[in-house]
Amino acid sequence: RFVITSWPMELAFPGYDHPLTVVEVSRAVRELLEGVFSRVSVQGEVTGFKRSANGHIYFALTEADPSGGTARLDCVVWRSSRIAAKLDLSDGESVIATGRMSAWSGSSRYQLVVEKVELAGRGDLLRRLEETRRRLLQEGLFDPSRKRTLPYLPRRIGVVTSVHGAAVRDIVRTILGRWPAQILVADARVQGEGAAAEVAAGIEALNRIPDIDVIIIGRGGGALEDLFAFNEEVLVRAVAASRVPVVSAVGHEVDHVLTDDAADARAPTPTAAGNLVVPSMVEVAQLLDALADRMSAALSRRVEAGFQRLDDLHARLSGAGKQALGGHRHRLEMLQARLRAAHPMRRLEEARRTEEALRARLMAVGRRLLERPRALLGQMELKLSALSPHAPLERGYALALTRDGRIIRRHDEVARGDQIDVLLGAGSLACDVTDTRP
Repeated sequence: RFVITSWPMELAFPGYDHPLTVVEVSRAVRELLEGVFSRVSVQGEVTGFKRSANGHIYFALTEADPSGGTARLDCVVWRSSRIAAKLDLSDGESVIATGRMSAWSGSSRYQLVVEKVELAGRGDLLRRLEETRRRLLQEGLFDPSRKRTLPYLPRRIGVVTSVHGAAVRDIVRTILGRWPAQILVADARVQGEGAAAEVAAGIEALNRIPDIDVIIIGRGGGALEDLFAFNEEVLVRAVAASRVPVVSAVGHEVDHVLTDDAADARAPTPTAAGNLVVPSMVEVAQLLDALADRMSAALSRRVEAGFQRLDDLHARLSGAGKQALGGHRHRLEMLQARLRAAHPMRRLEEARRTEEALRARLMAVGRRLLERPRALLGQMELKLSALSPHAPLERGYALALTRDGRIIRRHDEVARGDQIDVLLGAGSLACDVTDTRP
């Protein structure tokens, strides 16, 4: 919703009898915007509010587009502005920002240079979020008693996220670096229209696979609308209905979504989720060593206590014999001979042999427990090396990418004049497409 407070009566464009340069076009667009929208008030929902190290403030105003998607207007508050020092907005707040439009020629972008901000009430996204939270809370989906304990040593781990994002690489690298588990990834969009339904379908698909021990859902950080798929009711209910424990790992530490409340456990980041679901092999080895030490110490204490009781009994018998039996020396000597035959040193030797046998068995069990994980880890490393996208490059192949990072698989995915990057085994080439052939 735009409230235009000034509008020029007419726009005059100078005539040009020669092709315009990029600088000329950029300057003309900027002058046009700053002339037409020299002062404009725009209402929308705040998203991505942040204050840079140099004091400037950046955020965006968003609004649902009736034709689908979301309209977005980037905004900036320069540190020299009188409102910069005290301005503090939260994602989802509905505000009216007043200022002037300007364009930046460096990236063909336009933005609103904000001079005044007024609150206009709670935004639609926050209102939807609170309504969904209240309804699901009343149904008991967030009840702590529903949460299950994660398995200590999972063998098969399911992950629902986009295979094109950094989150899946962080999760896989963290898990395989700590424990040789099998990882199954269900690809799903994590942002935009239909993302919540895709993640929910991924959870249901992994639930149908036998022996899945735990499921991780997640993505990297972003603005409120970027993460909103994980607040959608269809996804929250899928998390709550999962027969397999679910870990929600969405965004960063400061981000919170409804799947965090419905899941069995929350991880602040995708990397933290990898650390949460599997132990470290080093920690397991240390635990086995500690258990062996505790068993040995307990056995030693029991043996020492037996020796002490025998010594006490010997002392009591000797004292009682001297005081009570008096002249019955012969009987006392017989008792002493029997005690010497059952000297505690014999029991100590037997206990020591038992302790040594137990220690050897513990060490052998520990080695056997670690042999298979080490072998599996080696196999995983070989498989990951073979699946690395850089492996073909080392053999002389090349990988063509668009400037926004998409892989070019067909000639009709680019056109003459496009700029592409070609990755080689060592280095890369920046190329212009002069022709395409099928």
